Amino acid sequence: MRVFVGGTFDGLHLGHLFLLDSARRRGLALAGRLGRDGVRLSVVVARDDSVRRFKHRAPHHTQRERCKLIAALRVVDEAFVGAPNDFIRSVRRVMPDLIVLGYDQKASWEQTLRAAGIHARIVRCPPYEGRRLKSSMLREDLERMTT
Repeated sequence: MRVFVGGTFDGLHLGHLFLLDSARRRGLALAGRLGRDGVRLSVVVARDDSVRRFKHRAPHHTQRERCKLIAALRVVDEAFVGAPNDFIRSVRRVMPDLIVLGYDQKASWEQTLRAAGIHARIVRCPPYEGRRLKSSMLREDLERMTT
């Protein structure tokens, strides 16, 4: 069962780990229902220029550093930096059976994927512990602590 997750992962935190663990668990559950063995979790890490475009700021860690951090996680089987300006190409590289989106990713991704002819199951992961945990919130907390 091929499972795909994408994100910026700039400022790795427990919410990211929850997303990746949830993706693997959902993949295992789906594999079990379909009589398939095992899961391969592939994670695409957003390019630095994509982080600037989505977050309206420069990333704190380079795309290479973020990719190395994600690849080092036990739950992840493969991590790679996304194709330039082409999220669909990154999805097609994996040919996933299941795509797990974060709770805060744009709703239009589902429509974009379907319009591109990608018919994998798409699910959304709920927020970590029923509340939002975002890198931007952690940054704000750190900034308040230093003043």
